[in-house]
Order: sequence, then structure tokens, then C-alpha cells
Amino acid sequence: MALLLGLGVYTVNAKMKALEAEKVQTEQEWMLNDTNPTNPENYVQAPPGTQNDCERDDETVCIVLAPADAEGKPNFAAVLDLESALSSGAEHPNIIRGPYNP
Repeated sequence: MALLLGLGVYTVNAKMKALEAEKVQTEQEWMLNDTNPTNPENYVQAPPGTQNDCERDDETVCIVLAPADAEGKPNFAAVLDLESALSSGAEHPNIIRGPYNP
């Protein structure tokens, strides 16, 4: 019985790690290059780690983390509640705010 329980916990843990690895591979950093953060056309793909140069001290959108769509633009719909957070200015873990300061 303990062996089955241990195997079940190990399987769930392995699945969670696989999902996190998949998320890391598909999420990309997108830098806003306009004033409208809700339009995917207003973003350019940024090199990994660019979010570390966002000062995180105001409400300005600096980087959005999202996968690319078929056209090479950010796919906000693929991330739960991301579109509504961009529209309303609400906090979201995939929105990095603050001026960009490399």
C-alpha cells in the first residue's frame, strides 16, 4: 500500500515537472513597443531574460510572457485571464510592469 502511494506521489510530481518544463519552452518574452498593451501587433519578441531589465515600479507594461501564435505574435488567449488583465490593468503573473532599463 505504501509503495502504491509513493508511486502515485512520484507520478504526480513528475507530471507537474513536465508541465512546468513545457511552459518554459512555449512561453516567450514580448516587449511592448506602443501605448496599447491589448494589441498583439504592438509587441516585439524580446530575448530571454529581458524581463530582468524591467524596473517593476509603475503600471507601464514592459514585458508580457505568452506563447507565439502561428503568425509569430503573442497569443494572449493561450494564457488564462491574460487578455482581461491587459485590458483592465489588473495584476497578472505573466505581465511584467515598469519602465525598461537595460
